[in-house]
Amino acid sequence: MKQEILSRLAEFKKQLRTLRQDIVKLKTKSVCKLSQRKAADGIATMWVEELRSPLEFKFKLSNDVIIATSEAMKHFHVLSRPNNLASSYLQVIDTVLTNFDDRFILPIKQTSSRIERVLDLTKVISGLPMPEESSYLKEAVECASAGHYRAAIVMGWCCAIDRIQKKIESIGFQQFNKASTSLKNQTTGKFKRWNKEFNLTTVSELQQVFDTDLIIVLEGLALIDGNQAQRLETCFQYRCHSAHPGDAPIGEAHVIAFFTDITEIILKNPRFTI
Repeated sequence: MKQEILSRLAEFKKQLRTLRQDIVKLKTKSVCKLSQRKAADGIATMWVEELRSPLEFKFKLSNDVIIATSEAMKHFHVLSRPNNLASSYLQVIDTVLTNFDDRFILPIKQTSSRIERVLDLTKVISGLPMPEESSYLKEAVECASAGHYRAAIVMGWCCAIDRIQKKIESIGFQQFNKASTSLKNQTTGKFKRWNKEFNLTTVSELQQVFDTDLIIVLEGLALIDGNQAQRLETCFQYRCHSAHPGDAPIGEAHVIAFFTDITEIILKNPRFTI
């Protein structure tokens, strides 16, 4: 549907521009040629029969744009009668063509893509084993569908960290502490500079551990591998960029990648089953 309506709009714009060029060349004040009057009538009919309804109800273009264009095309139907001023034709054409791409093309591309991607995102997070997570992430998806990408990412990260903390609690703080000690004692390899060691006994103490430290110990526990750890670190960076003002862009592609990763690496990973 998206490509179809974009093609129709391209044809609509082309016919308007062609008619404008023909009328500018006229040596008379009025439009008398039947071919030009038929062209105007056909353009107005195209708007009424092919464009207005999908633009208004499916793609939800601005109400002001819909009304203004409809009034212009209604005027075009009247102008297509014999001997109306060429200047009136040009006024209608220019009204519709002014900022045409910004008013018609760009909103469709953005709105349509967002809807399709959000539907994909809903599929990504569907079927989670814990109903409370599904309900929580549904709100995150609703944020994303409204264009609030940063809010969606912050919520998604909170959900992932909550599952991680629950998993650590289920396997026991002793295992977590032991893994942190083992990593600290390594003198070569990836963790040779790791110098932290935990002695947790309660959930409240676990909640004080930095997210990046949790990721490292998860790898030490063999719950994730090195590649997954890097991807989670990237997700955490998205979370930081989303939670604090800054110029780092957070777009639709970041949201999709973020939710895909936290879902596959944590939320749907059998290793994190509680």
